[in-house]
Amino acid sequence: MELIEKSDRLQFHYYFKDSSHSINSILRNECEKEILHIYKEISDTLGLQLVIESLPTEEGGFKETWKFIGKNSAQITLIISVAAVIISRFPVENKELTQLQIENLKLDNEIKRKELEKLNLDFLQEEKELSQQTVIDSVELVNKNYKISWRKSNLYKKLNSYPKVDSVEVLRYDEEKPIGNPRKISRREFSKFILNTDDLPKLELEKVTIDVISAVIKRGKFRWKGFYNKEIINFLMDDFVFKEQVLKGEINFSNRFSLEVEMTQDRKINQDGNIINTNSVVHKVMASVDQGKRIEY
Repeated sequence: MELIEKSDRLQFHYYFKDSSHSINSILRNECEKEILHIYKEISDTLGLQLVIESLPTEEGGFKETWKFIGKNSAQITLIISVAAVIISRFPVENKELTQLQIENLKLDNEIKRKELEKLNLDFLQEEKELSQQTVIDSVELVNKNYKISWRKSNLYKKLNSYPKVDSVEVLRYDEEKPIGNPRKISRREFSKFILNTDDLPKLELEKVTIDVISAVIKRGKFRWKGFYNKEIINFLMDDFVFKEQVLKGEINFSNRFSLEVEMTQDRKINQDGNIINTNSVVHKVMASVDQGKRIEY
């Protein structure tokens, strides 16, 4: 079993096209923000606690180094090793989120619990040696988190917009000692990490219930308001037959009126990395429920 050498810090090295050792401050802060978010998503996904300290910058292009503080060296080494791979490895499907990430968009607690059980990181609660296989399995789990790909895309998008950067390099350290081989990414490879869009595939919902807050009783492209999936949504009613019944006054609404519908939702990732619904459309009303009385259409 091949073991992973211990490490307690990670260095991100900017190589420039000239011989200078300075970098645009705004770009540097924006890149660091994305990298720190990647570290946080990795530790959260693996269920490990993490504190990060910034160390003094160094010349040689421009070197940014972070020291990781955790419960023990095995946990720290795991997060650093996974981060080094995640930041530098080309996505298999680089232009859009993979189907696996889409299916696990929010990496909910139940999915996460089952995946972590399979990974069996309990041994990391004590000081233990770390195997290469554990790192490989951890990378596979972390890659299911859509925010990782999205944050990485943001990072390389910012780097790609700054002509001065010729390449970047990621290297692990154990105190002052470099560990393993540096992982270098040239400028011509930046685009491989960048997602084409923040939009997500349309969500098709075959049978869901919307509690109606307000209905539209006038003609026009006005939106209804309802309560669905623990949030208030504004939606278009695209079922012509049902809409005509409403406009003709054939359907009465009470404060306990709900609809069973077929609906689609457009989604995208916002600037905070969260999924938001941008457009909800009801295509078919299958039934209404008014104060417990169900009517099918």
